[in-house]
Amino acid sequence: MKFNRKKVIIAAAILITILLGMLSVRHINSLYTSAVNSVLDSPTPLHTQTPSPSVVPVHEPVATPEPEPVYANIVSAGDCVLHELFQKSALIGDDEYDFYPIFEAIKPYTEPASYSIISFESAATNKRDDYTGYPLFNSPPEIFDAFKKVGIDMVNNSNNHQLDRKLAGMFETKENIEKAGLDVIGIFDGEEPRYKILDLNGIKVAIMAYTYSCNMNELALTAEQRYNHLSLIDEERMEKEIAEMEEKADITVVAMHWGIEYQQKPSEEQRKLAKDMISWGADVILGSHPHVVQPSEIIEHNGESKYVIYSMGNFVSNQRRGASGYPKKNKELCEDSMLVNIEFVKDPETNKTTINKVEHIPTWLWRYFENGVYKFKVIPVPELHYYKNNEYPPEALAEAYESYKRTMSTVADYKGE
Repeated sequence: MKFNRKKVIIAAAILITILLGMLSVRHINSLYTSAVNSVLDSPTPLHTQTPSPSVVPVHEPVATPEPEPVYANIVSAGDCVLHELFQKSALIGDDEYDFYPIFEAIKPYTEPASYSIISFESAATNKRDDYTGYPLFNSPPEIFDAFKKVGIDMVNNSNNHQLDRKLAGMFETKENIEKAGLDVIGIFDGEEPRYKILDLNGIKVAIMAYTYSCNMNELALTAEQRYNHLSLIDEERMEKEIAEMEEKADITVVAMHWGIEYQQKPSEEQRKLAKDMISWGADVILGSHPHVVQPSEIIEHNGESKYVIYSMGNFVSNQRRGASGYPKKNKELCEDSMLVNIEFVKDPETNKTTINKVEHIPTWLWRYFENGVYKFKVIPVPELHYYKNNEYPPEALAEAYESYKRTMSTVADYKGE
């Protein structure tokens, strides 16, 4: 075979070109792999773009809202003295009682209040054939359902009639008050402390009640029973309790059953004890027992205004014109009473709570005859000539407005600075 040198050289050249091409591809792949790995391992990217300049929005400073004052109010009613005619008035069946119509008209004042209180001068036991009026009162416990329905929150049972069914009847009364969903003050199981502290919209209000006597029925009890279960006026004990309340609460309210019956002016003993209680820490004193309205008063103490109403009068009672018994004259005064609306304000900066205002809403008890039975209604009179739509007969409104004049000539509203 003839050796062709030229063909050999061409074949060799082609082979070398192929080999060199294969090596180049491998080398390029190797370089590419190294570069990629380098990018992945490096925190700095190989290629970056210069960011566009950003515009930072300018916000106007937002003013922090000033803390607002905090408000709360209590509404207090005078004495409920449930003579036998009230029980007959409320009887709606063989053994059913509905007292709500008597109190219905006060609901717009008691229900919206932060807290409402009423004084109750009677026992209220479950013995259905044992309901009586003066001199030893015992009433159907349905009275408490009526209180609850109009928005009352607490029953004050510290008074001279709370032992009219002895100690057992007093505790049964307490139980019936609580069954109706109401708080009770003035009857105690021996617990300490005896006062109540309420949180009303962030304002702590302490409430305690005292009475001058239980018509001497307390003498049938032992000294220990009197101490544990009643709240008789005892200045040494009162000073201790009121000072404790003042320390624990923003406002201290004391309900007092005191004074001389049918007297339109407070006694010197009432005035002295009121000033003493204020010096011990009381901010509000709510008086009852005299059966007539006695004056209100603002007493300044250490630069603060304290409020006293010496007697709120008979809220409901059959002591009136056309009825026998005391007083012998001026019986119309026993028909007058009121709702006292006291508003408190807490300063958000100083955290100090003061009386912001006091409003007296006079009430008059209307008695009328219907279907052979006396009926009763409490008529609140926030101002003269308030009623415009024939809500009551003209003769009833005429008496209610006269009652308003008598009451507002005795008490004075208050507005703080």
